[in-house]
Amino acid sequence: MKFHIQTWGCQMNDHDGERLSGLLLNEGFTQVSTSDEADLVLLNTCSIREKAVHKVFSVLGRLREEKQKRDVLIGVTGCLAQQEQAALFRRAPQIDFVLGTMALNQLPRLVEAAKAGKKRVMDTGEYPDNHLFPPEVARRRSTAKALVTIIEGCNHACTYCIVPTTRGVERNRPWQDIVAEVRGVVADGYREVELLGQNVNSFNGGCSFAELLARVSEVEGLEWLRFTTSHPMNFTKELARVLVTNPKVAPFLHLPVQSGSNAVLRRMRREYTVEQYMERLGYLGEGRRKLGLSTDFIVGFPGETDEDFEATMKLLESLKFDSSFSFIYSPRPGTAALRLKDDIPAAVKTERLQRLQKRQLELAKESNLRFVGRTVQARIESHSAARDGFWMGRTGEWKNVHIQTGDGRILPFGELVDVTITMASPQFLGAEIA
Repeated sequence: MKFHIQTWGCQMNDHDGERLSGLLLNEGFTQVSTSDEADLVLLNTCSIREKAVHKVFSVLGRLREEKQKRDVLIGVTGCLAQQEQAALFRRAPQIDFVLGTMALNQLPRLVEAAKAGKKRVMDTGEYPDNHLFPPEVARRRSTAKALVTIIEGCNHACTYCIVPTTRGVERNRPWQDIVAEVRGVVADGYREVELLGQNVNSFNGGCSFAELLARVSEVEGLEWLRFTTSHPMNFTKELARVLVTNPKVAPFLHLPVQSGSNAVLRRMRREYTVEQYMERLGYLGEGRRKLGLSTDFIVGFPGETDEDFEATMKLLESLKFDSSFSFIYSPRPGTAALRLKDDIPAAVKTERLQRLQKRQLELAKESNLRFVGRTVQARIESHSAARDGFWMGRTGEWKNVHIQTGDGRILPFGELVDVTITMASPQFLGAEIA
């Protein structure tokens, strides 16, 4: 059988897609690049926001028409599968099987049952060792960095978030297994690794997260080490010290704040105040100026007043994030925030988001302009030049770089090259080979 996997969502979902591909390839399946070619289409889903769910059902609608023309198996996995479970069959009866986030290893069994004609096949069970997925099975995509999951699940209880439901409680891999996996991917040619977790810095698999970074960074041949996503409550002085002093840990931190209002943070149940968030960033000391700093904002959370939003804008202005991901609050089934009165007009939410994003673009350009004239290292992330002749790269600070080479020069995919920054926009840097 030929299979195609379509993935939405975060890096964790991306890596789950690599795991699912490996499971099917080990069963003798062949991977194809489009669903039109496939006998099995697997939708690896996200449910963190309503928009992501709409995209999945749009694809399911198209696949329903495809299934009327030919035999094709349709499976749904990922967070939407874990959240909706059997309800998916009622909403989209063209689905043949549903696979939960904590049952990935069961994929071959479910596919075989669906192939045999069994209807509405489902496994959304919680397997005690599901976080110990054998890394050698994953079929990694041809990317410039390798993704390595170190912890799954979440023990926090943010009122807007579905993750504790879809991913379960925190489960840690032993640090020895993680170091061994990093050694393996470096031996396979990767020079950059990103450690993953819903709350990656709450890791406790036999050592602290800061200690894990130190141990992984000792792997010979590893050049850059990244991690995502961090929770402010687990950001320690020890972690800050490693981040600013260890040369292998890339100078970039994504630390979601969500709101600049303490009243909103309380309703979100984020477990910290704005002052505590800023205190944790203070752990970085002078090293803060050398880091790329990114965050998340939720705009229009139930009860957010004009004063609450102005507090968010004040925080944005004070901390001058290099980048941020900002969204209008999206009600999710089963979350505590549904009990809060969502009384903010849609037009107000949209205006607030546009204002925040406009200012963030200005701050991003200011940040990028500081790179003009500097010579920095960038990892080549494209296999060939784009149509405009530029190669795509990424700096340690997570800056996109468009590199001009001229004369048909080929740049080494996945390798670090020295580039001189010649221009800056809010979204990327322009550069030439140094």
